[in-house]
Amino acid sequence: MNSQDPLRQSRLGLRGILLVSGGVLVASSVFLLPNLDVFEGSAARTDLARPIEASGPGTVSGTPSEEALKSQGAAAGPAATSRPLVPVYWLGDVNGSDRLFREFLPSPAASSGDPISEAVRIMTEGEPLDPDYTSPWDPASSISSSVSTRNVITLDISSDALSQRLDEEDARLALQQLVFTATAAASDGGLITGGEASSVVVLVDGTADYRAFGSVDLGGQLTRDTGVLAPVWIIDPQQGVELGRESFTVHGLGPAGDDSVVWRIDRRTEGSAGGTDLFLDGVVEIVPADGAPGAYSFAVGLPPGSYDITVSAGTGEGVAEDSKSVVVR
Repeated sequence: MNSQDPLRQSRLGLRGILLVSGGVLVASSVFLLPNLDVFEGSAARTDLARPIEASGPGTVSGTPSEEALKSQGAAAGPAATSRPLVPVYWLGDVNGSDRLFREFLPSPAASSGDPISEAVRIMTEGEPLDPDYTSPWDPASSISSSVSTRNVITLDISSDALSQRLDEEDARLALQQLVFTATAAASDGGLITGGEASSVVVLVDGTADYRAFGSVDLGGQLTRDTGVLAPVWIIDPQQGVELGRESFTVHGLGPAGDDSVVWRIDRRTEGSAGGTDLFLDGVVEIVPADGAPGAYSFAVGLPPGSYDITVSAGTGEGVAEDSKSVVVR
């Protein structure tokens, strides 16, 4: 790996992190000023709290409790729970190439009290909510982490997690998945202090300079490469949530430099296997954040039923999109 490799570059200054971080404020307006938390790990916090428990097309079972609504916010995991939520990055296809997307999932039932290790453990052995997302990592038998006063995360992970053989490009992307997950979890858990950007030193079985996935030599501090992020995200609602009300707001990110994204909502047809009909569509402005992806937000009111929400935007390589399936009770 040469000195220009984004996985081993020098730590960014605070201004660098500010310029590559964007987010959304929860509101009903379609034009929102960004905050600086979206890549560091903060989730939108609305009352979209329960995952789908569908017993058939257009039908659901179960209702969210008030306690669950308060404790989970927008980032519902695979079961109603009051466990802390942690950010986890996954791979998803964008025009034939994998890019990074993020979800929030409940920490393990037997919590270690270490949000970084817990997020990485989910990344290596858990399942994404969105079936379009994947991960090249295998379950890790051991994971531990520490954070220095200069925001350097030292992550020690067992070699069984890197047992797959990947080519260099895929291995670098997998390591970026690890870096984004670890730094987001550290920020979300309040372990990162202001004034320094975070970076990651990866040890494998306690040893530095390991050859990851058989193709990339580790060593030094790994930092985020925002070029591997997907250009379009739906941040809120997450895949599989059950909405306990008819009106809600969709939040997300669009490509840097674009003025708008296109959205559509398809309603699943009763009694059909996977059939959908267009229910609503539109265009919404996005808010640039100094060259970083900008925030978009739009409010919709939907009658009870099952829906697919899709947001898309043109890129130099084609049309990028993200989609989520939800149920409105």
